[in-house]
Amino acid sequence: MTFTLTQEEYEALVAFARVGAAGDSSKTIALDQFLKSIERNNNVTRYFLWIQWQEKSAPLPAGTRFPEVWPERQRKYIELISRPIAKVDVQAVLDAYANDPVEVLVTPDPNGLVGWTPIDSYFIT
Repeated sequence: MTFTLTQEEYEALVAFARVGAAGDSSKTIALDQFLKSIERNNNVTRYFLWIQWQEKSAPLPAGTRFPEVWPERQRKYIELISRPIAKVDVQAVLDAYANDPVEVLVTPDPNGLVGWTPIDSYFIT
């Protein structure tokens, strides 16, 4: 049996699967490998980027331990299959969720553990 999905349907399916795997790195890794095999078989490229920041006027809460434990309200991700993620996409997330962001870091690591890079270094202009 073969299934056909629109891009929007596939992106929604990926988003739902991510919610189900959240908080369990082994599930996240397994999901990412599964998605990559589907995408490879269908000639699709998925772009993924975690974004995190600190708020200029607010100290980090007790118990924060970078990168494993970070305030949820200061960490979001972007996932696209339509095109590579651009700096303006990250800025749109910051505009929507941050008040006065500083120390903005990004990583393409699906688990958000390695590869954290300052936004201006990641998107060299």
